[in-house]
Amino acid sequence: MNTLATFTALLLVGLASTKPTTNNDTLHIIEDLFPEVFVIYTGEKDITKIVVPLNSINFDDTEDVEVISNDENIYIFFIEEGKGLFVMKNKQVTKLLENGNDISASSDQSKEVYFAASDGIYRFNEQEKKAEKYGTVTDNTIAIAAVSINGTNDYYILTAENVVYKVTDDGTRKEEITNVKDAQQIVLDSAENLYFVDNKKDVYVRLAEDGTVKSIKGLPAHPSDVQLLRPPFVVEEAVPVIAGKNTYLAYANGTSEFADIILDTKPSAISLDTTLILFAGHNNKIYEYNLLAIVLTEITKEDLSVDLTEVKSFFSDQISYIQSIATRSKSSFRA
Repeated sequence: MNTLATFTALLLVGLASTKPTTNNDTLHIIEDLFPEVFVIYTGEKDITKIVVPLNSINFDDTEDVEVISNDENIYIFFIEEGKGLFVMKNKQVTKLLENGNDISASSDQSKEVYFAASDGIYRFNEQEKKAEKYGTVTDNTIAIAAVSINGTNDYYILTAENVVYKVTDDGTRKEEITNVKDAQQIVLDSAENLYFVDNKKDVYVRLAEDGTVKSIKGLPAHPSDVQLLRPPFVVEEAVPVIAGKNTYLAYANGTSEFADIILDTKPSAISLDTTLILFAGHNNKIYEYNLLAIVLTEITKEDLSVDLTEVKSFFSDQISYIQSIATRSKSSFRA
């Protein structure tokens, strides 16, 4: 299965519409696909960021992916607009920072989770369930992307001045990435290629191999908005992009493809990290969509007040692949 098919199978599978409206190969996300039964958290403001780390803080690299099929066993970090940065586990919510702007985590064997904040970088202390200042960065940091190669504690940050730095030496040394201009968002793919959106809403990738910057071709011109997402771990050298209502995959070679999903109702935040469970923010709430339960088991319309028949039909040719994900370790996808 190619990368696009993988992404299409995983992105928003729990949100897929009851019936495509124009094209049998296109799914439309509508308001009805946010049933109350999927809500795991209700806040007062929009949920603007959700991250579920795929390192050892949630599951071991050699464990089957299916071990994270229950949200009660995992850490879910999120930001609620104007309220702060929080962590939830076992349905218990703890506020970590008032001024948190972004969340990132390595996807290696470490337990590192980092937070970008208005006064620098913080790191999650799992034992004490709190955020601790990390390194010497004091910039107003609006985004962070942790590096996951060779077990380093390196990461990229984006400041409020729209400057990108690579931070090394345990957070004590930063180097400006001078060929990344006017960045508004940043995200890394599995090979540590750095994708960014500039102030014209154009998407670029800076290659890890030689630092070359490429424009991503094939995305719509002048979209109303653009959002980069952290990719599921089964997607290699590509990242999901939402441009206006449409979803795409942007590849490190500078190309992109439409992912056959249109967001008529757009979540305020999406987490694809765990692959088999999707988390979405909408209407001040966090929704959980369990891919295994939706596609592989008999959830009825009466259970959800949503008819998922067309969803299962749409993904019928990918069920065996979805099943294989559930019984494979994360490391096996990189073999």
